[in-house]
Amino acid sequence: MSMPYLVAGHAAIDKLSLDRRCIVAQGDAMVLEGPWPWPSLVVARADDAAVEAARARIDGYLVDAIAEPGTGQALVVAAHRMLDVERFKPYAEQVGAIVERFGGRFLARAGKATMLGGDFVSERAVIVEFPTADDAVAFYVSDVYAPLMTLRHATTDPRFLIMARDGALPAAARAEAEKYLRSRPASAH
Repeated sequence: MSMPYLVAGHAAIDKLSLDRRCIVAQGDAMVLEGPWPWPSLVVARADDAAVEAARARIDGYLVDAIAEPGTGQALVVAAHRMLDVERFKPYAEQVGAIVERFGGRFLARAGKATMLGGDFVSERAVIVEFPTADDAVAFYVSDVYAPLMTLRHATTDPRFLIMARDGALPAAARAEAEKYLRSRPASAH
């Protein structure tokens, strides 16, 4: 089995003294659906020793890997509490093809996240790698994804963010996401 992905705040990751080569992303993040419990997010690969240390010491979650990280410069990290699993199924069946249209690929996609501690609870978790933050935002704001987003919002309590692999999110991607969020009713995000 490959190493799972660990999703937690910077402060939690610092407690683990994790090998920096295990960190997949620690850049700027923009919450599109929240709230997220951690102000600065890190996504890392976690070997058995890190998993055991994390269980005893940090708030965060683990999600099983389905792919190794590539060279993409942006991630979508999403974690949901499920409200209606049956009605959610069409979303799960269709979203992969749309992600691929925008150059994305799933690094983790699980019906069950392993919670490590804290008040945050996620029942379903995904990590999607995109070539650029612009690609990730284009996916999120696209007309082709909109019907699935509506379905996801109706069947889950969603959490969704876009994050840079490292450093700041590009200004153009952030501006496009902010413009989109301003155009939607507050209850929609």
